Amino acid sequence: MSPQDGADEQVDWEAMRRAWGVGFPSDYVAFMATYGAGGIDDAFNVLTPEAATQPTYGHELGSMSGETATMRQIWADKGGPDGVDAGPEVVIAWGVSCGADILGSLTSDDDPDKWPVIVWERHGWPHWKIYDGGMVEFLRRLFTMGFDERPLSDASLWGEPSPRFLHWREEQRRLKSGIDPYTGEPDPNFVEFD
Repeated sequence: MSPQDGADEQVDWEAMRRAWGVGFPSDYVAFMATYGAGGIDDAFNVLTPEAATQPTYGHELGSMSGETATMRQIWADKGGPDGVDAGPEVVIAWGVSCGADILGSLTSDDDPDKWPVIVWERHGWPHWKIYDGGMVEFLRRLFTMGFDERPLSDASLWGEPSPRFLHWREEQRRLKSGIDPYTGEPDPNFVEFD
């Protein structure tokens, strides 16, 4: 996946550690330095790291704190994954799919580089799934069909040989200029406001 449309997110990792009470995996840190937060093929969003663990009003969905709160609430209400002897506080969300799946890290190990990926698959059964390897390995296996079965509700990125990443700031710039961020074509629904 080309980092051409990525940008270093300039994350204060010490502030993140203080806020969340844990360090973060080296692959996630490297991803943020190379790509930052943004979309992949308009089918998946990698969430912006936040040094706030509680969502602010109006930012519940699509934020690390908001999606983490949602993931934890689902766990609290409906139960967590089979075989995990921990409460919902052990998940931190880092991505969402266009199929309304939430992806995160299961933070139950002291070493962040050993955290598996946890997926709440909205349209799958069982809803909770855990995959060894970190965020980057999960995405690589998604793009190369490296799982026994599709890990997300939507097949948009399953086996995608050349996924395209677009940093969220570039996506916003293109949207504001009336261009579809992913096709580069004029957006027929664009309306300019004064």
